[in-house]
Amino acid sequence: MICIHLPIKTKLKHNHMKRFRKFLFLSVFLFTSWLLIAQPVKTVNGIIIPSEGKYIEMSVVNNSVFCLSFNSSGNSAEIKSAFIAEKDGNTKNHFSIVSKGSVVGLKTGFGKLLFDTQKQTWTLSDNKGKVLFSNATLSWGDSVQKISYTLPQKSLFYGSGNYSTKNLLKSQSAGKQGNGTADIPYCWTTVGFCTFGTTGNDNHPATWKAVENSSVDWTFSGKTGNLYIWPASNLYEATNNLIAITGKAKIPPRWAFGFLQSQWGWADRAYIENAIDNFRSRKLPVDAFIYDFEWYTTFPDYFVKENGIKGFSDFSFNEKLFPEPQKQIAEYKKNGIKFIGIRKPRLGDSLKLIEARKNGWILKSDYNNRDLDFSNPGLVKWYKSQTRPLLEAGVDAWWNDEGESYYTCYYYWNKTESELLNEVFPNARFFSINRSFSPGNQRLGYCTWNGDIRSTWKALQETPADLLNFSLSGMFYSTCDIGGFGGKDPSKELVVRWYEAGVFLPVMRAHSNLFTKPRFPWLWGDDAEAAIRKSLNLRYQLIPYFYSVAHEAYQKNKPIMRPLIMEFPNDTALLNLTDEWLVGKDLLAAPILNEGGNRSVYLPDDKWYDFQTNQLITGPCKLAVSKALDEIPVYVRAGAILPIGPIVQHTEQDTTSVIEVHIYPGKNGSFCLTEDDGKSYDYVSGKVRNTVFEWNDATKTLSWKATGNFAGKYKSIKAVLFEVAKTASLSERGKIKF
Repeated sequence: MICIHLPIKTKLKHNHMKRFRKFLFLSVFLFTSWLLIAQPVKTVNGIIIPSEGKYIEMSVVNNSVFCLSFNSSGNSAEIKSAFIAEKDGNTKNHFSIVSKGSVVGLKTGFGKLLFDTQKQTWTLSDNKGKVLFSNATLSWGDSVQKISYTLPQKSLFYGSGNYSTKNLLKSQSAGKQGNGTADIPYCWTTVGFCTFGTTGNDNHPATWKAVENSSVDWTFSGKTGNLYIWPASNLYEATNNLIAITGKAKIPPRWAFGFLQSQWGWADRAYIENAIDNFRSRKLPVDAFIYDFEWYTTFPDYFVKENGIKGFSDFSFNEKLFPEPQKQIAEYKKNGIKFIGIRKPRLGDSLKLIEARKNGWILKSDYNNRDLDFSNPGLVKWYKSQTRPLLEAGVDAWWNDEGESYYTCYYYWNKTESELLNEVFPNARFFSINRSFSPGNQRLGYCTWNGDIRSTWKALQETPADLLNFSLSGMFYSTCDIGGFGGKDPSKELVVRWYEAGVFLPVMRAHSNLFTKPRFPWLWGDDAEAAIRKSLNLRYQLIPYFYSVAHEAYQKNKPIMRPLIMEFPNDTALLNLTDEWLVGKDLLAAPILNEGGNRSVYLPDDKWYDFQTNQLITGPCKLAVSKALDEIPVYVRAGAILPIGPIVQHTEQDTTSVIEVHIYPGKNGSFCLTEDDGKSYDYVSGKVRNTVFEWNDATKTLSWKATGNFAGKYKSIKAVLFEVAKTASLSERGKIKF
């Protein structure tokens, strides 16, 4: 055995080398392991990016939207949200994986979402390579996660409902609801993209906030979240994909496009029938009465305490108003009057409350501990059993009030009601009016009104702002209390002007509280009644137009009521304009919203016709308008083709075989008149009749082509070009030359 003795220095050098080799080996091993671990894992719709035991996925939705999913607990389970429509299992998303250096991501036909693994940042660009945001970071937290991104330039923001502000322009969302207000975790930026957020708990929505209009911070409560992101160069593209994610806006029954008369204070059966007689004898069109508390109880439940009152009526008719409910409602329907009844999300009967608490159906966080948890399957089954006899007695629709106790209340409440309707009357269209909404509610056949507003000019002026904000947030069907709800009796002028504005809202509804004069047209004087009658007649004449635009809303995800900035995106005068609006793209409503009959009207860059006089006006321009009590400033775009129906007293009376089509020359135009049965969901499977009218301005020729497997009721056409009218059979193809 030979022993070699090294000097001390040599021994130390040798030990250093051993440690160095060990360090080098460990470093190479860790680096190699990191490379292996850091490689993105391909999924069906995208990739998973490793992140220190946490979960991040980038995916594609509907071939038009990116989704950034994250979970700080590392759980890859998909986040379920009531906000999101069910996915079509047959849809295949087309994308390619980008991997270059430290950058990985997804490339699609609509843009790229890239992640830098070194910088830990995301970048979004559109399909032309324009960078829409950069330096997007995800900050992990124990109970709150945050995503922040930088914009390439200062921006304006739209969307998010009307909670934080009634202005169209936004700077933040709050994740809350209120009386006539809604806040949606969504915004569009003029840079050219949209973001929409969901959390692991829908009742604690994500929120966003703009910082000096040049960056945005998103906050997600809980450990999980989804941020949906998509390029959108304009508000139409923005809304289209918002609806594609959250669900198409189902069309209400056709009668819901007529006038709906509501009030708190229907006294008894004679009172109801006297009102019907007045509407019909005075030739005041109406399609439904909406009943407040008194239809089901003798007194409101506002003073009912936590344990309820024995025998309180929650699910039955008040005999004072409806001693023979089934017979009465059937008789009223023969007169063209549907039944809409108010509902509250709580119970008043003590025995029912005991049962509900025993089964865990009461929402524990409610201030009076009587609100129902409509997400509970057991409660849903029980609630249906209690409500079924009301539908069988003839109730047509619901007015759901005061459901703001938790963010998803209105969704699950309406889902329960709509499922029950389908069980009792399969394929019948659901319709409800609600005081707020959350994302996705539009896919139920849902309308939102802007709450218990006061009877003031200011409230009238704010109403279109509320409803336009609803439109930009996915809620296409909206309405208000014509005449206002709270405060003193409105003046005659205010009531009339409110009715005139109501003509051009997606749903037209008057309402009043128990302590003020009902909004019945005949109670406000002869001249007011005449003006209101004129407004109602116009509304019913426009129903073929409204109904066709509703089908466009369903097919193409375009709102019925649109801010002008949506159609004229480059006109800075329209950035925040809410006192005039478009119905569809061709009808511009600018009703009088202030005392005195005068207002300023702005017409964007196009040719416009005064609806009443056919005077041609070239925009952009401002008009000083003065109107008598029975006149409404309304303008029609050149190239418009406007279907006009007959004056009828309710929609089911509209059985005419002739449709008027008014032409507004100046350029080529087209319009699709859509017909269906007005009451079922057969239109979803395509059982409609689409008559596409085309106007050739050079040859002064109106032509049309009808398609579809629904017969349609219009058999002939009366084409009107100002003072000239020509008639023809409305066959599958045809033309009229002027």
